[in-house]
Amino acid sequence: MDGIDSALFNSPVLVRRFLPCDLEAALEIDREVFGGYDPAIFQAFCEYHGGSSFVAEVGGTVAGFVLGFKHTPFEGRVFWLAVKPAFQSRSIGMRLMLEVLNAFRQMGALSATLEVRVSNKKAQSLYSMLGFRMLGIIPAYYSDGEAAIIMKMRL
Repeated sequence: MDGIDSALFNSPVLVRRFLPCDLEAALEIDREVFGGYDPAIFQAFCEYHGGSSFVAEVGGTVAGFVLGFKHTPFEGRVFWLAVKPAFQSRSIGMRLMLEVLNAFRQMGALSATLEVRVSNKKAQSLYSMLGFRMLGIIPAYYSDGEAAIIMKMRL
């Protein structure tokens, strides 16, 4: 279990709002999954998009997070979903996505969009299960040159 105590691994998952005290844990997860985002981005989401950014906590440990924001008056955008590798395959990503999509609905959004790496089949599968459909591909979208699939769903 990649250094995770089995009691912690089997603890219930609590999804809650992303708080300033979660910044370090989110940055650590970002490094673990090779996101490489500027720490200021996480701070900005915490300050300005707290109603649509969430963490999943397992036994007091932040196991994953999702950062979302209202992109237009009727569209929510999922900026970044990440789950610690040791906690993947426990439906944590699904729980986080359901929470952010519900927040978008409460904010009046009619749809949600996101980008996902063409190589990230696991995430693509999750998003498809939730109802996202591919709109197109943007070549060389990511800093390493990888293309992104643009996905959208109606809320």
